[in-house]
Amino acid sequence: MGVIIGLLGVTGSVLGGFVMAGGPIPVLIQPNEFIVIGGAAIFATVIANPGIVLKSIMPAIVSAIKGSGVDKATYNDILGLMASIFDTMRKEGVLGIEADLADPHKSPRFNKYPKALHDHHLMETFTGALRLFVDGVVNAFDLERLLDTEIETHHEEALIPPGVVNKLADSFPGLGIVAAVLGIIITMQHLDGPPTEIGHHVGAALVGTMIGILFCYGYIGPIASKIESVVRDQTGLYKCIKAGLVSFAGGAPPQVALEFARKTIPSALRPTAEELEEILKGAKGK
Repeated sequence: MGVIIGLLGVTGSVLGGFVMAGGPIPVLIQPNEFIVIGGAAIFATVIANPGIVLKSIMPAIVSAIKGSGVDKATYNDILGLMASIFDTMRKEGVLGIEADLADPHKSPRFNKYPKALHDHHLMETFTGALRLFVDGVVNAFDLERLLDTEIETHHEEALIPPGVVNKLADSFPGLGIVAAVLGIIITMQHLDGPPTEIGHHVGAALVGTMIGILFCYGYIGPIASKIESVVRDQTGLYKCIKAGLVSFAGGAPPQVALEFARKTIPSALRPTAEELEEILKGAKGK
């Protein structure tokens, strides 16, 4: 919602100021300028990127518009799920969670924490690490290295779309100049015409420059920044489960392992120590 409000605000501010200064809106409607700038930008992006990257751009933009969905409740669910898993493993051993790992989406334990469960990639990382506990082939040191590698790989992949969108934004001012130059070329062919005709062509050319700069700094660039923000939010979830899992694998009791996980959470979303106690109480026996 914030992205949509921001885009509308940028558009309203630019057009509103233009109208207040006495500018006529129709002069800004130059379809040929949009075709030159937008078409060149899109096809330059196609040239620069493989198909798999191009397919990831639109979902990334959609995620920026929708937002990451990461809030305090998300972290509370992650902490609660880890608390429930750790408590069961401490009491029943690793076999106590084997049925949960077989099909997490049918597990009552996992379904108690839907905001965590519905993040497919996060749960894949979490359950993959827990299966190593069940198989008995992991220690805290190796688990930390494994999760660091997975988080780094995920983070690098997730940053590819905003990088592409950023480069797309950077291309708009240059392509706006291309459109303006083309407009000036057309203008030069009408120098023998009346001043109003020449003025019309010059104005249309300058619209191209305006479009390029506006789209770069007012629309595309901010969307790229928002995608990066979504990636940071999601990476924070991975760091949280990593801290809890590594601490528990190192022999820490559930409460201490959860405290390690809690400390990785951004302060604005971090539950208090008292809230963590309630999460632990609610997870016991589940």
